[in-house]
Amino acid sequence: MNGSQRRGLFASAAFWDAFLALVTIVPALAFTALFFPGRANVDIANQYAQATGDIPFSDWHPPVMSAVWRVLIGLTGEAGSLFVLQVGILALACWLLGVLVHRWGAPRWVSLVGPAIMATPWVVSQMTTMWKDTQMAVAILLAVVLLVITRFVPKTWLLWIPALLLLVYAFGLRKNAIFAILPIAVYVAWLLVKRLRDSRQRGSRQRGSRVLSRFAAKRGLATTVASLLVLIVLGAGVKATDLAIESQENVAATGQISQIFLDDVMFSVPDDELQASDAPAELKDKISTARDKCLEKGEIWDAYWNCYDMGASGEPFSPIAHQDELRDLWLSEVITHPLRYAEYRAAVFSFYFFSSALEYWPADWHYDAAKVGLEQGNDKADYIVKPYVEDFALDTFPMLFKPWFWTLLAGALLVFGYRARRRSSTSVNTAVRASAGTTSMPVEKVISKTADARTFWPEITMLATSALFYVFGYLPIVPSNHFRYTFWPALAVTTALLFVLAMWRTKRGTSRTTRETWRTTREEADSAGAEAMDSGDTRDPEDTP
Repeated sequence: MNGSQRRGLFASAAFWDAFLALVTIVPALAFTALFFPGRANVDIANQYAQATGDIPFSDWHPPVMSAVWRVLIGLTGEAGSLFVLQVGILALACWLLGVLVHRWGAPRWVSLVGPAIMATPWVVSQMTTMWKDTQMAVAILLAVVLLVITRFVPKTWLLWIPALLLLVYAFGLRKNAIFAILPIAVYVAWLLVKRLRDSRQRGSRQRGSRVLSRFAAKRGLATTVASLLVLIVLGAGVKATDLAIESQENVAATGQISQIFLDDVMFSVPDDELQASDAPAELKDKISTARDKCLEKGEIWDAYWNCYDMGASGEPFSPIAHQDELRDLWLSEVITHPLRYAEYRAAVFSFYFFSSALEYWPADWHYDAAKVGLEQGNDKADYIVKPYVEDFALDTFPMLFKPWFWTLLAGALLVFGYRARRRSSTSVNTAVRASAGTTSMPVEKVISKTADARTFWPEITMLATSALFYVFGYLPIVPSNHFRYTFWPALAVTTALLFVLAMWRTKRGTSRTTRETWRTTREEADSAGAEAMDSGDTRDPEDTP
């Protein structure tokens, strides 16, 4: 191979894809070796015990994670197989991000940001531990990346299948994932409508702003209907998954939602009103006693763990006694007083929104994992990673682990996206007006080609909205201020920022792209019209077989 051939090889996209794979795989393998078989708290330990069959399945945590873990253990014989899957999903998503932005036209150094996402402290901090929140976040990220690929790469629509399966898995892991998935469902619907629209080969000779408005309205209605269908498909997938698990395992019902009812009743209902209610005396007395314990600790959340002594048996994850009566209390004493309920929930949400905890799970918190037989990982891992996450990132830039910070960034991205869309709409209107009477191209095609200019603003809008919906979706349910609840918003916004960087460095801003697209559209239309005139064919080029 001569020098010219070597230069050609190194300059090829395939070579850079392989290089990106290398810089993704090596750190992922090193990280896996350091933290294998993954760290676990009491929640994860409980799910592992279900996966190994040491305890029966229950629905306190959605059983899909334990079911997947059991399958992986059966295939590999390794308790750390779920941790490997978790790291592997993130690594694949980050590699594909790098490949995508590079092949889209971003400089090579920008594409390196894709794999570098794995090394950010807010990602490293959560990837060490097999939280269901972490599993959910990486599953959604890979699903989003696959969906974005289908938009830019022709004939890749089959990737919708694994993307939807990943979204079903994420939804099954956390039911409040619906808040994060809603904007993604709209994006899927938009892709579907766009694909169907682009496949149509008929046009219209009508022109003008009236046609533009009607075209947009029809697209909006179609996207709304398609969004509902996507959500129905995902919901049906989750239900089918739960039924499949229940057909193989006796999943015990625990009424975990009672934990939320308990917090709301305990901390929003005055004691005199509680005692005057028709609830059983045993329940009322236990709530009053537990409230005093929590208030002494200065904690008005997560009462099940902090002061209520857990369920009826006193064991973790055991059902709360008098669940029906507790629900009746919630219905009669909580939601009937919306102001004090809102006041309580605002207090808990403020605690979550402006603070954080459990940014890193250290090795010496291994006691719950040890009880169920999960081995401890490399003892050098904390010496290598903990100073980076806690001493550097958390101490120096604490906002990186706070929900308010990622919410602020997501809001800013939406504002910039809205402004870019307004500029794009102005360009489309200009294109439609200029096309009237000067080109034989149907106005729908003019609108489509101009509005669908190659930018990442649809993806940025989707990711930012997903982050915001997920954060504020915690308003009525958040039990504490663990950073794991903010991991998906942080990952979503980080990915959106990569897309912003790619557009900035390639100078493919919306206004410039739409102008270039419009020029191309005009040239195509004028060329088609000239050919039609030369041949004596006055039909619309779109109507020509």
